[in-house]
Amino acid sequence: MEKSIRRVTNYRGYEENTLAILETFCALDSSHVHDDRLAFLEAVRFSSIVPENGTAPTCKMMEAIFEIMRDAKSLELILASYRLLSELEKRFPRVCLFKEDNKLSLSDKPVELLVGEAWSPFSIGPDVASSDRHTANRRSNELVDAISFQLLLESLCEVAKGTKSSDTKYLIDILEGDFLPRNSSFLENLNWTSLRDSLLNKLLGSRRLNYKNLVKDSLFILCNQFHAHYLTNHDTGAAKSSSPTMCDNSDPALAFCLPDAEKCTCKAVQRFLIMMMDLDSSRKKAGMQGLTTRVDGVRTPVIELIMDELSYHKDKISPFLQAFDEPKLKLEIVSQYIQKYNVKPSTRKRKLIDSPDDAAITGFLKCFLSSTSTKGIVRKVGSEAVQVLLAHLLQASMSIPDEHLIEEISGLENDFRSSPLVNICNSIISAFTKLKETDAHLELLPISKEALFTAATVLSTRS
Repeated sequence: MEKSIRRVTNYRGYEENTLAILETFCALDSSHVHDDRLAFLEAVRFSSIVPENGTAPTCKMMEAIFEIMRDAKSLELILASYRLLSELEKRFPRVCLFKEDNKLSLSDKPVELLVGEAWSPFSIGPDVASSDRHTANRRSNELVDAISFQLLLESLCEVAKGTKSSDTKYLIDILEGDFLPRNSSFLENLNWTSLRDSLLNKLLGSRRLNYKNLVKDSLFILCNQFHAHYLTNHDTGAAKSSSPTMCDNSDPALAFCLPDAEKCTCKAVQRFLIMMMDLDSSRKKAGMQGLTTRVDGVRTPVIELIMDELSYHKDKISPFLQAFDEPKLKLEIVSQYIQKYNVKPSTRKRKLIDSPDDAAITGFLKCFLSSTSTKGIVRKVGSEAVQVLLAHLLQASMSIPDEHLIEEISGLENDFRSSPLVNICNSIISAFTKLKETDAHLELLPISKEALFTAATVLSTRS
């Protein structure tokens, strides 16, 4: 059930008095612009956040805060505006779930989806054909459309930009705050209409957006731009050099905060990928229930695009699995990736996601039962990549509780289901044994040795 909630925004005097602080915005040569912007942010905070019954900022005030975050060169202003926007989003959410306060037990209370009429940094309306790339240089006070969002991610791929990190993280926060309540409502009430109207679904459905490139850019940021660029390559033991941007940045404060900002951006991009995967799962469920129509269109699942990208660029497998730390989805990606090279394309081509027999761990366990299948996988994927995949599958399995791990298993004996992690450890050790049988000169990577030690430790403590 969905209801609309309306915020009172008829505070003309309140809006005019607060925005009057920003009069010096027009005077670009004014030395007081920085102080005036800080004063404006503090005024909004004390009127909206500090009081228990604070007043929600008007749309013009929200636009001004957003403009400060995008336009400011000062670290102080960037952080202050970002924090204020984040606090306002939590204090005055656009979308939220609500349970009626009655005498029913919590599990029986009806859940309502409340959608507020509020300002949004996104402007995702009817698609308009355009081949110009002038949106890359839009003014900071303009709202973000599908092309602008994609260009923002592209800019992060091209060069590390600490000042763009707050923009990216805030926009993904907005998408998440709008998507999660709608998706929860759908999973409970099968309310597909509300999920269809989510900002994320509208963004990905825009014809002005290159959907596949958006996923590839997100994957690139996750793999190379941050984690793999700064952290030591744990899988191979080789150290990566730090970004030259830190040394070349003219603002010492920004240079000092750049690594942390980029790590936060990497986490935000991961949340963006997870949201897209969750939306794919809900779209699939809605389709099975007959709730979707031709209007919803067809999109290639994100997991399938990721596996295709990792297939063409196997050097991305290790950094991606290092950076992506959502265990259940990592387990699904790793197991399906291995299965992809263990099946005959003529019989099961492109049925990786929909095959009922391909439960995450079940399909993986069947891939290393014989030296022949193991040799085929190694020939197509490479011995180092297989080692990394096996190690990260164990890592993901250990991060999932046994009761949830059982959900990833189908068609196996009861004794396996009673102690899934123990049997997975046995299977990991068996898989590495098969690898050694196929190549007597195989050299184990550091991460492989750690995986074998961990598996042996689990077996010794649980046997």
